[in-house]
Amino acid sequence: MSVQKIILASTLMALVAVVVVKVYPNYPSGRLGVLFYHCTSSHADRKEFKATKTGVGELPLSQDSRVDILIHGYTESSFRSWVLNLTDALLVAEPGSIVILVDYWDLVTISRPYMMANVRKIADVTAHLIDLLVQERGIQLERIHMLGFSLGGRICGLVGDRVKSGLIGRITGIDASYPWLPPKTNNEFLDAGDAALVVNLRTSVIGSHSPPGHIDFIVNGGLAQPGCSKWYFPDTVIQVCNHYRAVWILVEALRRGGSVFPACRCDSWESFVDHSCACDVINHFVLNTNTSLRKNARLFHPSLLSYLTWLRKVWKLPKRSSHGKFYFSTNAEPPYSRTLEERN
Repeated sequence: MSVQKIILASTLMALVAVVVVKVYPNYPSGRLGVLFYHCTSSHADRKEFKATKTGVGELPLSQDSRVDILIHGYTESSFRSWVLNLTDALLVAEPGSIVILVDYWDLVTISRPYMMANVRKIADVTAHLIDLLVQERGIQLERIHMLGFSLGGRICGLVGDRVKSGLIGRITGIDASYPWLPPKTNNEFLDAGDAALVVNLRTSVIGSHSPPGHIDFIVNGGLAQPGCSKWYFPDTVIQVCNHYRAVWILVEALRRGGSVFPACRCDSWESFVDHSCACDVINHFVLNTNTSLRKNARLFHPSLLSYLTWLRKVWKLPKRSSHGKFYFSTNAEPPYSRTLEERN
């Protein structure tokens, strides 16, 4: 047998081995289950810890610490480049905070029924971690912010339903996905009941089917992103590009802060594009989702204002704020943020 044939046969055998292993519900690596890491200054200082009393007791945080819990997407790990970039951006935007990375690579499988079961395991363990943070370290639930991309966004929703200590402060769904299979209950996805504030960022078909949060940012119509529809890209690559655009928009929002990604509250993308939307309420997609009203805007219902009074104390929102669907357009290349006057 020639050297070329040996190399080809070996490669095929390796690919078959990987497929067989990933069909099996648990990857037999010796480190099964969910892994947790914490970072305090950059992704480079990450340290692994266990979701136990001892593990949580060793975390470098205080009762007033802001805790960001980041969950990656399907077929990924916490070592993906976007996770590292987002970790660093969070730590710079929130000095003194701690970022906890949830890594479930060892539970990834291409078997959908097994993956559905594993998703619930991941949510159970992560919810237990949050309860330990509250019970053992006195962390306030309103100081906890979960961020999840794709499947990670849906896992955040399951975690929110499973936390026994109460309602966590905020969940940011980064193009959060919908269940592959018909969900057993209404708690199988991310929705507005999973945290005190649920903010969604939608950029692709993958993230278009999940229920609304309190605030939904819909980018360029929420299905296709400029710069992704290259003539030489196959459809799959285009969809992946649309999906991951949400990640890089969030990273840019954290790094630039301020008034980036201005969005109008409108009934539809079409009304935003053709300027038939009054755009009385403007929201900026940044970490604290600052919302403002234009002149002559109508006042909000008193019940909403009472809720926003509490919300402002936690997330430092301005006095005028609102929930709903907010639309904004972006550039095809970084920097993605553009003004409302530049809308399509």
